[in-house]
Amino acid sequence: MPQIVKALREVLNDTHEKVHEAAIEAIKKIGSVIKCPEIGDMLEIIVKALSNTNMYLNEALNLMLETSFAHSIDAPSLSLLVPLLDAGLTMHDNTSK
Repeated sequence: MPQIVKALREVLNDTHEKVHEAAIEAIKKIGSVIKCPEIGDMLEIIVKALSNTNMYLNEALNLMLETSFAHSIDAPSLSLLVPLLDAGLTMHDNTSK
């Protein structure tokens, strides 16, 4: 799953609109198999942050910080969350850390 999300993230910034839209739809389909309801509730902002980290990453990270996770986080959830956490840790601004 992580390899699939990584490949999809690479084409999310494709200049061809249909490729970009197809990547977003594929990520949404991955999100549809998520078993953790807390991640399911955040799926919209996660997809936005994966497709445009400059604009939505801090919002997604803040939402994750404010969420109390009561359920286990499954592999599809982690495959969507880890790239955002990685991006947040490698950003130059201190607000995301």
